[in-house]
Amino acid sequence: MDGAQGGLLMTDGPAVDTTVTLMPTTGAIDTGPRVHTGTVRSWTAGAAGLVVTSHVSAPPATVEALDGQRVWVSTEAGEAGAVVPHAVFQAVAQAHRADELALTGVMLLASETRRGAVRVPASLPVHLTTTDGVADARTVDLSRSGLRLEADDLPAENTEVDIALELERGLEVHARGEVVRVDDDAHEAVVRFVELDQDAAEVLERSVLSELAKQNRGS
Repeated sequence: MDGAQGGLLMTDGPAVDTTVTLMPTTGAIDTGPRVHTGTVRSWTAGAAGLVVTSHVSAPPATVEALDGQRVWVSTEAGEAGAVVPHAVFQAVAQAHRADELALTGVMLLASETRRGAVRVPASLPVHLTTTDGVADARTVDLSRSGLRLEADDLPAENTEVDIALELERGLEVHARGEVVRVDDDAHEAVVRFVELDQDAAEVLERSVLSELAKQNRGS
């Protein structure tokens, strides 16, 4: 993740016809609106990049639901295994037409040029259950596709684990994962989600985006 880009105007946006997800920034983390999707139709930067406006086509119900709201917008991942840039930015959505939103005040929160979704540094309690029992760890960073954790006693590579991730306000996200890399010297392991239901994925996505926005505000 290119943290130095966080909080900057995103003058070079996603290409036309890129699919993006849109999520309102308001609402409790566990009861927030569901994720919407749209397609980028234009991206225009003003002089010196001071004004950025994007037009995104979306179903009328999405336009109505998001009109006037501040939203997080995320680029979709490419084909499986592809190395493509991902980005998350924040903007204000306004109805431009019945089937199109205008996004203004676009601010880049993070970008990721490696495989996988945009990650955020976060230290959260996580409990791993394997055939050997339950191990406690803490996250180093996380995304909607997996997490990096640290612990004194790490499961071996290729181990399947049941994950219970503790978020703020006493929320938990449960998932099935696979340990894909272990660094014994750093006491860290990377776990990829292999089973994560839609509701849990949306709660996790909101948590990641909320934390990105918070860190870019410097709080």
